[in-house]
Amino acid sequence: MEDLLKELFPEAKVNQSSWMGNDYFTVPLEGKFMHFASGTITDREKRLIIQMLEPDTVFNTGLKNVWAHYLLENPNPIPSGYERIQVLQVTLKQTSPEPIDRKLWLDAFKNTLSSIVDGFFVSEQYAIFIIHNPDHFELTNEIEGVLNVLDDDFGIKSNAYLGQNWTVNSFLPALFLEEQSIFLDTRSRSQADQIVTLTTTALPHYTFEAASKSPILATIKEGIQNIDGGADLVYAMWQNQGNISKAATDLYVHRNTLQYRIDRFVDTIGLNLKKMDDLLLSYMALHARFK
Repeated sequence: MEDLLKELFPEAKVNQSSWMGNDYFTVPLEGKFMHFASGTITDREKRLIIQMLEPDTVFNTGLKNVWAHYLLENPNPIPSGYERIQVLQVTLKQTSPEPIDRKLWLDAFKNTLSSIVDGFFVSEQYAIFIIHNPDHFELTNEIEGVLNVLDDDFGIKSNAYLGQNWTVNSFLPALFLEEQSIFLDTRSRSQADQIVTLTTTALPHYTFEAASKSPILATIKEGIQNIDGGADLVYAMWQNQGNISKAATDLYVHRNTLQYRIDRFVDTIGLNLKKMDDLLLSYMALHARFK
């Protein structure tokens, strides 16, 4: 794939950096990143490249759905009737010998969540849903619950990215394109969560370039990984914003046990997970990817 893209886009650069500035369009590629300078690639070519790099996904042109045309082909005309929407991306992987009835799955998902106004398959394993959520309700847990039920019913494994609430205008397709790239980047790494969002992925995604070159973060990461349960401790504290009682509940341990582990973490790593700056540094170290 890299040779083909280099042939088609000889000006493109391939390296270990995930970010080269706003003047570049960047996609993950076989453990590295490929960068296309602005002016050397069109929006349609960007979407085609993303679909080429997504395993088992083939981009469908000529999509008749109005939202599909707007997001994936041409930002005009702009769909009417909704001031702001969220885009939910879902990938499916078959885990049973029975083929996936995609139409039935699509209808089941659309009918289960009242906030969904439309949905369509871009390929056999990649679907997009349009969500109208004007009151900004937290939908992550609800969507994850529906996905879990449908995964069991249809014999599949799904992963999803719930986008931000964006204004429906001519700029939204560009925002969606970046969210699509973030989702692809997330899936190229080990990801325990079934559904991710911009806020849960932004830190490791946007700080990758600096983090990947840091011997300090590499040393901290190695130290955390050498502690039994060290990574789980950091993640639990991060997800609960440093609240020891809630983190202890997530880890199924007594609060005093967790406090002991935090004290041991301080003695070993030199960072106090009860301090948000120390917790942030530990979290960044765990998400850093190195050569």
